[in-house]
Amino acid sequence: MIPQKTDGRWVRLINGKLSHNFKLVPAGLMLSRLRRQFSSAISPKNERECVDELYDFFQKYERILQEDIKAIFGEETRNAD
Repeated sequence: MIPQKTDGRWVRLINGKLSHNFKLVPAGLMLSRLRRQFSSAISPKNERECVDELYDFFQKYERILQEDIKAIFGEETRNAD
């Protein structure tokens, strides 16, 4: 289970203060694109939109992102099912 969107680590991923080398290449590409999008127009609205998109990506591909999720958010995010 991934953390809620309100978890500050989502924002830190978007703004580059939290880095991670993804095992799944498309996840790394997604984050790179969202970082560029955010840095081109830094605002609370753009931050929310980027976090929403990254969160939705993680939610959609949660099963194949398990290792990355654990590395970023810790063991407490283990899948509940």
